[in-house]
Amino acid sequence: MMKKILIIAMSLSVVLMLAVGVSCAPTGGQQVGAVQESTTTAAAETTAAATETTTAAAETTAAEGEKKPVKIGVIQITLEHEYQVMLNRGFLDQAKKMGPAEVVVQVNDMNPEKCVKVAEDLIAAGVNAIICAPADPASWKSVLELCKKAGIPLLNDGSPQPIEPGMVPFIGTDSLGGGEEAGKFAANWINENLGGNAKVVGLTLPTFTDCVARNEGFNKALKENVKGKITLIEQNGSGLREKGLEAMENILQGNPDVDVLFGCNDDSALGGMSAMQAAGLDKKDHLVIGFDGTLGAFNEIKNDTMMRLDIVQQPYLYASMHMERAINLARGEKTIDYYQSQGPIYIKTPVVTKENVDEWIKKVSEIMPK
Repeated sequence: MMKKILIIAMSLSVVLMLAVGVSCAPTGGQQVGAVQESTTTAAAETTAAATETTTAAAETTAAEGEKKPVKIGVIQITLEHEYQVMLNRGFLDQAKKMGPAEVVVQVNDMNPEKCVKVAEDLIAAGVNAIICAPADPASWKSVLELCKKAGIPLLNDGSPQPIEPGMVPFIGTDSLGGGEEAGKFAANWINENLGGNAKVVGLTLPTFTDCVARNEGFNKALKENVKGKITLIEQNGSGLREKGLEAMENILQGNPDVDVLFGCNDDSALGGMSAMQAAGLDKKDHLVIGFDGTLGAFNEIKNDTMMRLDIVQQPYLYASMHMERAINLARGEKTIDYYQSQGPIYIKTPVVTKENVDEWIKKVSEIMPK
């Protein structure tokens, strides 16, 4: 089956956007499909995650009985990061729009065993479909088998998985293309400020396929565009700020002359930058690039720190699209074969720099819960 890349060229007036995702598929340089852009403004507040399970009964303005009530299960990797907050809000807003629909959210904490366990819980609770960001490829396969046995569709969120019977293909970030954008920016900065030579650190997350793709895209574009010699050091930052800090501290012990840091998500980049700042590295001679689109990263760019670029994901948009598909499937209005025929959808990543950061802070703040 030919894979499809969907590119949405976002303007700053578009309010559907934001932060941490994945893709080891083709880059976003080719447009083979089109989706109408939306300027929907989020109105529902995100459900607070006081426990592992969040259940949201979505309201509807339609009269009772007009549409079949459905229950949709969602498995997220966490509810703590801005990206997941935005994602959760998109799920709930779209369910409210298409209701009556109940949304049951579970968290797998990127633990494969827990991913399977929460899927079993959702199936036992009688969900009509599951949207899953897998903990790893093996747990995804296990969840898919559970869904096939239960006769319900499984929708691929989080990180792209190979298309198989019973699943709806991935919707999310063109991570490879976003990584390439970051690599080109880094190469140009190195050429202009360091004479084309630099020691570059990449903080990775090897278990998450789209984080792998981000680093691959970054490395490829960096090497293709830099004029001099690049020394590349990669280490697992686990996608967490504290782990990124620890990884960068370890790297700096043996490599105090690091020039550039690329984090596969904003938390990795921000944690690594904290280590660089604590080591006394001068911001004017160093570059940090993140990947997500969080307010934390935007504020660092605004405040003229080492962070000069952030690659933006759009989880609110992805979640809305996933939920629409899940509800359509649950009501029998669409089939898995129909969505499989469209292939995976990879959405182009906007970029944020000093020049446009104020506008992005405003737009993201409008979506984030107050």
